[in-house]
Amino acid sequence: MKLLRYYISGHGLGHASRSCQIINTLRSRHPELAVQVVSDAHPWFFQGALDPSVPVRRRTLDIGVVQQDSLVMQVAKTLQVYRELLRGKERIVAEEAASMKDEGVSLVVADIPALAFAAAARAGVRSLGISNFTWDWIYQGLVKDHRGVEDVLQSLAADYAQADRMLSLPFAGEFPAIATVEQLPLVARKGSVSPEEIRGPLQIPDNHRLGLVSFGGFGLNRLDLEALASIEGWAFICERGTVDPIDNLRILSPGQFSYPDLVATADAVITKPGYGIVSEAIANRTAVLYTSRGEFPEQALLVAGLKRYARSRYIDNEQLRSGRWQQDLELLLTQAEPEETLRSDGDLVAADRLAEIIGDW
Repeated sequence: MKLLRYYISGHGLGHASRSCQIINTLRSRHPELAVQVVSDAHPWFFQGALDPSVPVRRRTLDIGVVQQDSLVMQVAKTLQVYRELLRGKERIVAEEAASMKDEGVSLVVADIPALAFAAAARAGVRSLGISNFTWDWIYQGLVKDHRGVEDVLQSLAADYAQADRMLSLPFAGEFPAIATVEQLPLVARKGSVSPEEIRGPLQIPDNHRLGLVSFGGFGLNRLDLEALASIEGWAFICERGTVDPIDNLRILSPGQFSYPDLVATADAVITKPGYGIVSEAIANRTAVLYTSRGEFPEQALLVAGLKRYARSRYIDNEQLRSGRWQQDLELLLTQAEPEETLRSDGDLVAADRLAEIIGDW
């Protein structure tokens, strides 16, 4: 049995979400292939989203971007923490390469820790990425006002250059160091239950629209949830937060419902542009009220995707944090459905392509 090792960034939830979707489909369609995961993403996410036959080993191989919350990035601290990681780079690469040889890994896939490719090259194992960006491209866009960052950028570029190819997701940035790029359709989870199976247990009135407050793995500070009580004709669901009881707000317990089912049931998602929520909103045809996440280079690509393939409306950070959403939500839902659709079977295409590649190699 050939073994595929999948390295997943712990940044946010989007990398883990799409990776789990691909891995689950791979295990279903190609059970002759064994898969293992290496990641420092939240363990609770894997417990609910990943095929239980796939073992997960915790290890940090990248930093992503250090954030105060979903909307506030800490660029200087990101560079500092990545340099701390680089001080242990040789040890990490050597240990991962040795384990690849010991366990007979046939193919390495990464979304999108650069050190995974360095380790695979050290072990003589073929490797590829699945993502819509690499961290060298993200960092280049973030560090314009910072001096002396060449060490970080050069290390990332050298590691990514050792990948054999990239399977590129839609809304892609540049892959400066990877020469061979193939295109994938959108990878997105879709809801599978009726709206009544969500609205009923949550006691959402039939005459109320439903808003999903979604800010991923980083959460959102200074969000005035109590202000939602003044929004007429709407009920809201949120996975985080503790407030005094509010008639139109439901705080969910972890794992209470499948997240794709929540997205599909909601009339609108209130969020920031992240790959996971944008892709799932598009795939489930759910409207999106979004705010800016700062100068994160991926943002413009995701917003362009929202404008093309979903009903969407922008709200500034302060108004979003204030909870004053009534007018924007109502205007959002007056928009016509987009004429264009986006193919969203990327997990099937990726799974079959991985099986083909590992067979050829």
